[in-house]
Amino acid sequence: MLIIDPNRLFAETLFGQHISEALEAEAQELSANNRRLEEELRAEEKELTDARPTMSAIDFRDAAEAFDKKVQAIRRERQDRARALEEQRASAEQRFLATAQGVLVELMNERGGSVLLDMRAIILRDTAVDITNDAVRKIDEAIGRGDALDLKGQTPQDE
Repeated sequence: MLIIDPNRLFAETLFGQHISEALEAEAQELSANNRRLEEELRAEEKELTDARPTMSAIDFRDAAEAFDKKVQAIRRERQDRARALEEQRASAEQRFLATAQGVLVELMNERGGSVLLDMRAIILRDTAVDITNDAVRKIDEAIGRGDALDLKGQTPQDE
């Protein structure tokens, strides 16, 4: 039996770092877009408020309702995008391990192992069965940053 620390593999391999950087870039882009939209909506709300004295009550109510619907739609879309990003983040380790599986099987065979366990489920261990350091090195050699793969672990030709 051999063990591996998936968190360290993800954090220390070039490929895991590449995935983390891509997810972080998406999160920052989403945050920047949210700030931009907030500014635009504040400006639009101020315009509506400033125009209120010149509008009839019915026209103002219609404009306010339309603005509220717009805000609600944007809020739902932003929440959906944030949820999708969290789902991507949650499945990133699984995609990473699926992509690195061949390297891990090869390393397991080299070490004469027949079972590879997740360190997070191990209470006591002998450090001799921990192959995480070797796995980091071999995954870096075999996959590198994963530039030939997308974040789902597919080659561009597979899409």
